Amino acid sequence: MQILVTGGAGYLGSTLCRSLLSKGHHVRVLDNLWYGKESIESLMKNEKFELIKDDMRNLITSVKALMDIDGVIHLASIVGMPASSIEPRTSEEINYLATKNIAELCTLHDIPTYIFASTCSVYGSQPDSFITEKSKVDPLDFYAKHKYYSERAINWLNRAPTILRFGTLFGESSRMRFDLVINLFIAQAILEHKITVFGGNQFRPFLHVKDAAASLVFAIDNNLTGTYNVISENMTILDAAKRISALSGCEVNISNDNLDDRDYNVSGDKIKKMGFTPEYKIEDAYNEIKKLIEEGKIKNYQDPKYNNHKLLLNSLQLQKDIFIQGI
Repeated sequence: MQILVTGGAGYLGSTLCRSLLSKGHHVRVLDNLWYGKESIESLMKNEKFELIKDDMRNLITSVKALMDIDGVIHLASIVGMPASSIEPRTSEEINYLATKNIAELCTLHDIPTYIFASTCSVYGSQPDSFITEKSKVDPLDFYAKHKYYSERAINWLNRAPTILRFGTLFGESSRMRFDLVINLFIAQAILEHKITVFGGNQFRPFLHVKDAAASLVFAIDNNLTGTYNVISENMTILDAAKRISALSGCEVNISNDNLDDRDYNVSGDKIKKMGFTPEYKIEDAYNEIKKLIEEGKIKNYQDPKYNNHKLLLNSLQLQKDIFIQGI
């Protein structure tokens, strides 16, 4: 198939592109490369890979990107609550309005497959429930609300969309991030020999980035439609820290500052019944990141380039391109 991946140079997107190419699909990426092109540079030599560098808010470009496409995997967004809260108008344009436009364009151009990457954070805080796809949603922050509004719009505008609600991602990627809790804990454990946990009793569903990519390929290859939670395992933030501490021998410190209200325990049984089961655990990510550090590929995990929020806050050029200039 000829697949359009929006946001294909990102943390999940760069992993997904490799998975799709390995399966023989042709991949066209629409990405403005805010975070650089290093994550996909090696793919540009592949004759089945194509890059369109532009902002998906540009409708003319979006229409051109859909030419001769069999399916769309829509990942592009300002990812995460801190980053998406910097400039709310721009986040609304990208995370909601552009998402809605792409879904409607797929219908107008008779593109049969549209897959949207959503998030389990749409469930908000439901500590006393075991959450399925039929549970109520209660998004608490700007990012989660736009994801849920996008889900609703997609279901109105697209004939048979696929919506995958991912758990909190972790693990190695060509565009590495350390603003994700498991990756951050692993880096702290290895380099500082201690992990700082804020609160810790909140439940989260976790998912390795390779499993997230695999689930998207599974959805494409099996014509999956509907809404699915995609998770590997649920655990509290403190239990995740203890798992990493057991691997590294580091200490775990608990802080009651900056507590996160999100708290949800999620079922991933629906997609497992369809035939998809995640493979990777926290231990796999620990070994991956430890190797990157030992090989000198990660020198400073606190570098803003590994953190979406810090990168947007610290780059005047990005602020101009994204928030002021727009399209």
